[in-house]
Amino acid sequence: MSIIKSYSISKVNLQVECEDKLLGKKVIDAIDDYFFMTSDGSIPNSNNITMRFKNNNFSFKLPETAQELFASSSLRVLKNGNICYLLSESSVFQLELSNSLGIGLLNSTYWERCPKSKQEFLMLSLLWLLREHGLYGLHANGLVKDGFGILIAGGSGSGKSTTALSLIRQGWGYLSDDVTLFRHSSNGIEAIAFQKGFSFDPNLADCYPELNKPLKESSFNGQKRFLDINSIYPNRLISNCFPRALIFPKIVSQNKSRLIPIDRSKALILLIDNSGGIMVDKEKVTKQIEVLKRLIYQADSYQLIAGRDLYETPEKICEIVSRIQEGPIHELGEASFCPVRDIRK
Repeated sequence: MSIIKSYSISKVNLQVECEDKLLGKKVIDAIDDYFFMTSDGSIPNSNNITMRFKNNNFSFKLPETAQELFASSSLRVLKNGNICYLLSESSVFQLELSNSLGIGLLNSTYWERCPKSKQEFLMLSLLWLLREHGLYGLHANGLVKDGFGILIAGGSGSGKSTTALSLIRQGWGYLSDDVTLFRHSSNGIEAIAFQKGFSFDPNLADCYPELNKPLKESSFNGQKRFLDINSIYPNRLISNCFPRALIFPKIVSQNKSRLIPIDRSKALILLIDNSGGIMVDKEKVTKQIEVLKRLIYQADSYQLIAGRDLYETPEKICEIVSRIQEGPIHELGEASFCPVRDIRK
């Protein structure tokens, strides 16, 4: 087993090892294509994690004592003592969390999957290892303009990627689509770019013609398309920010869109709901929730009631969000967004 490449992400070093050069090339190409990390830039005196990759063309046998923590149509998570197992089709990640070690046993069919599916399996394995070092994942898009950072948090189909694209198109910088990292630092809760690529509804090309060609050439992610946003809107990547607003979009059938302030308790519940797998490993959940609590005190929280007006004219979101930059708001009516003085200071 040889070291193929070293990376760093937010003061955590990642060492990638592979059993042969051909597998190593595939793994490195995938990591470089799917994640924002500094390559060959190890940080001295930092935490280290190791990911070892092997070809797996045989049926993997789980320990009989392994307990299932989670199961879906595409993923199973099991735990046996201090070792966790992530199973996706015929590929397995064995995670020795106390040693910050992940062993990936990749079946040949893994490389035949669509890019988004390959990315998600690597991402979930990496997130479990990063959690040990205070880096957590959130189902959110991070965006920044004039130093003002926001997180748009929500599950699949909530409209967060469409909202993010509309803002990027109008000059906002972006961190990540779908999953953004966050951690507690001396300056507050920091959001960090993590995933490359955006997933979009192909119908967006009706509003944004520049998407036509890239969408046709992109890969499928279910009913959505997965593409490299940098090729369309270059030089918009922002590596990190300190969020000052949290937005939770909800698509509704009503005509007018509204931005409604929500209290911290509701915001915390929504953040927990969008912290995938947070309750799977209950031994680690306390630290993660403490970081989320700090985040809701750092940022103002809103629910975006996304009506038909945003569906028909998605660029209207820029006007709505720009009001948040002026200060905390309260709802006055159907489409009113008014700054108020922040009495917490």
